[in-house]
Amino acid sequence: MLKKVSVLSVSFAALLGLAACNNDEVESPPPEAPVEDNVEQQSTNSENDQNRAFNFSKFDLDVEYEGLNNDYEVEYENEKDDMEAKIDDEANDKHLKGNEAFEELSSKFEKLTFDQNTPEKDVVKEVVKVFNLNSDYESFELEVRFADGTEKKYIINK
Repeated sequence: MLKKVSVLSVSFAALLGLAACNNDEVESPPPEAPVEDNVEQQSTNSENDQNRAFNFSKFDLDVEYEGLNNDYEVEYENEKDDMEAKIDDEANDKHLKGNEAFEELSSKFEKLTFDQNTPEKDVVKEVVKVFNLNSDYESFELEVRFADGTEKKYIINK
């Protein structure tokens, strides 16, 4: 009986370990990153606004280029219970998830200065520059949820 319990315990632990490997979840998100469920509290606290790492709780970018394996995709979302981050850079065969993706994204996010009032063409130009993307894309789609809860979509098709 004890042997069966040991085998089951080890199997369950291994299963949990494998499940964690396929997760986009960031293990230790920074406390200053905006969280989706705290939108009202964050937008009323101007001191918190100044200490925030970046101005959004969701950043979903999809840039498509002509040909196969050239697309660039970013998925970032910070919710009350967890933060997820993922980068799929087909052109450079770079695929990052969780902490690795967040580490790379946070340095880029900190450089972004646009807000919900910035014109679409300026947002697109800034994102292309900060992410070092080729500007000859076929389509550019960005969905952002700003710290105050405002959601914006920026869609450009050439």
